[in-house]
Amino acid sequence: MCNKVVTGQRTHLSGSKADTGFTLVEVLVSLLVLGVALMALWGFHWTSRQVNLKTKREASALVFANQQLETFRSTLASGGTVPVGTTTDVLQQGNVTYTRVTNVAQDGTFPWRLNVTVTVQWAEQRGGQGQTVLRTILVP
Repeated sequence: MCNKVVTGQRTHLSGSKADTGFTLVEVLVSLLVLGVALMALWGFHWTSRQVNLKTKREASALVFANQQLETFRSTLASGGTVPVGTTTDVLQQGNVTYTRVTNVAQDGTFPWRLNVTVTVQWAEQRGGQGQTVLRTILVP
């Protein structure tokens, strides 16, 4: 048998559970699940940010290496000569310092061909070093 019980302003039948909201345990469990999900999303965001920064540095290094090769091509196209040997340049973009090492050597088989290697290096934010290498053969 169910007896009607009046407590305060709520009326419910004795022996039944009143469904009037969430319990403290339910709220805490849902906050825990939400916290774990947000931490996972933050991890994905942080990783994608780091990959994006690394990609920007690599793209800048490729631009610096290609600029050197294009300068050599332009010099040869206008009838000039490219000096044989190794040169080093230091380039700055934003807060990243790039070191460009250019090596020009005559080909052993065909002395009129120039073997060109351009290496661009930079320091990574979390330690380590990034590097991009371009190699080509130039023919005057």
